[in-house]
Amino acid sequence: MAFRRARGWAAAGVLLVSVAGCGPYSRTAKTGEAGAAEQKVLAHDAALSAAEQQQVEQYWVSQGVARMANSDRSAHFPQPEWDTGGAIALTVGRIYGTGGRDAACTATVVGTTTVVTAAHCVRTSLADGSSRTATWDENLYFVPGYRDGQSPYGGFTVRRVHMAEDWQSDGNDVAMLEMNRAADGRTVSAVVGSQRIAFGAEPANPTHQFGYPYTSRVLHCEGPGTRPWRAPNLFRIPCVMGVGSSGGPYLVDLDPVGMGTVVAVNVSSADSHSYGTALGALAGRLYAQSEHG
Repeated sequence: MAFRRARGWAAAGVLLVSVAGCGPYSRTAKTGEAGAAEQKVLAHDAALSAAEQQQVEQYWVSQGVARMANSDRSAHFPQPEWDTGGAIALTVGRIYGTGGRDAACTATVVGTTTVVTAAHCVRTSLADGSSRTATWDENLYFVPGYRDGQSPYGGFTVRRVHMAEDWQSDGNDVAMLEMNRAADGRTVSAVVGSQRIAFGAEPANPTHQFGYPYTSRVLHCEGPGTRPWRAPNLFRIPCVMGVGSSGGPYLVDLDPVGMGTVVAVNVSSADSHSYGTALGALAGRLYAQSEHG
């Protein structure tokens, strides 16, 4: 089963599907729940010092977010806009980075200082396709509640990235981002709140997907969640958003105020379905490191 990864690059107002880091999944003997304990995990430093944080913030606030907004669709969305507001409009946002070009994925606040997204949103494979030789994306910057080119709740720089070394294997395409505090000292969750997160959960009906496939507003669709028999470490939902929606959450038990439980993150699409990395034991290890890093 081959998948198209849903990360995208924007340059000169043109949307391009990234080739590097967007190939099919590979299977190894140590993927998924059975091999979670054996997986080597990485903690990659991003913006640690005040000077580094200021540099990243300045890049996106002064020009980057506005420039990327020029590529956003503001109509004819592939899926309906989420117009209910609530916690979704606060906790789901865009994660920006530079890896040759400016790029954007989708991410969600799931802890005191943690934001979850797809691993391929923060690391890009070189021509040889190896997980270990992939380049780390730079200038990582999260904008919760992004809407119409605006950052209504400000932005947050990434302190450290937690992910598997073999992140391209089936079930490993997830990253926990340990966020720096805002200028006033508040954590990201103190500013916008946090969604619940579960590890080892089963798909549900309905399962809700959210994402920014290079759109000016967060989109939403829902349907029965299933585990594909050929890829049991993934969740599948009958919904396709496209480029830019990678890292977006699959939520279950969504309530009227927009609170739910994140059980997977979107990583790819094929035909009429999207596929997400199911959050299992590996994701739980990464989350614990991020929250207590």
